[in-house]
Amino acid sequence: MKCIAYILLAGIAALSCDKTESKGDCGSVACTEVFMSVSVKVIDTEGKPVALDSIKVTRLPDQEDLTREYDEETWRVFSKAGSYPIADDSDGGRLPRHTDINVKFRGYIESREVANSDYVVTFDCCHIGLVSGERELVVSR
Repeated sequence: MKCIAYILLAGIAALSCDKTESKGDCGSVACTEVFMSVSVKVIDTEGKPVALDSIKVTRLPDQEDLTREYDEETWRVFSKAGSYPIADDSDGGRLPRHTDINVKFRGYIESREVANSDYVVTFDCCHIGLVSGERELVVSR
């Protein structure tokens, strides 16, 4: 019987935390210092990373450009791994919290679009997360 009481208390405590956060009251939420990001890996048909020349990330439906500028070294790391950012915790000021946000990722080699995919991301009180979308895109060169 004690076990059931503990389970009920734990459930009530968990639900009360979720209610606080879902209302947008983040003042009492303790966030970790982990930096979260949502990214997509772009590979070719052989599974090798694809080095894109540029990317574009837009918020839908208003088409606001969310693309960031990256220095040469950072871009070299993205290209070598074939892994490109869609959004991260630093976008918290540009995207609403507690709302599913539709974004479009486009990848280019020279000026030709080779990758195009839609994503849904969301912020809780602390971090961004992926709601839906392919984490890996296969493209033909």
